[in-house]
Amino acid sequence: MTQREFNHLLNSLSSLSHEQTRQLRRELNSKLATTVTEPAAADEALQQRLVEAGLLSELKPPIRDLSAYRNRKAVPIQAEPLSETVIRERR
Repeated sequence: MTQREFNHLLNSLSSLSHEQTRQLRRELNSKLATTVTEPAAADEALQQRLVEAGLLSELKPPIRDLSAYRNRKAVPIQAEPLSETVIRERR
């Protein structure tokens, strides 16, 4: 689909009835759900193979509650930047 066709499609959305809008939403949600679950299934299969190969000891469930991560604060470092320390120690 060209960008022009896509823009025409977007402009046509305002003329849809309420029922047509709901039908379009169902179709889009269905297509997006299929797209999202395929990579998730592939990721789970990869993790399972890593466990079987002994590279992972366990499969942890994905983090669902991100509230603990939203208000993180950076830890101030008094010395040189950590990246410089790593480079210096690897030499």
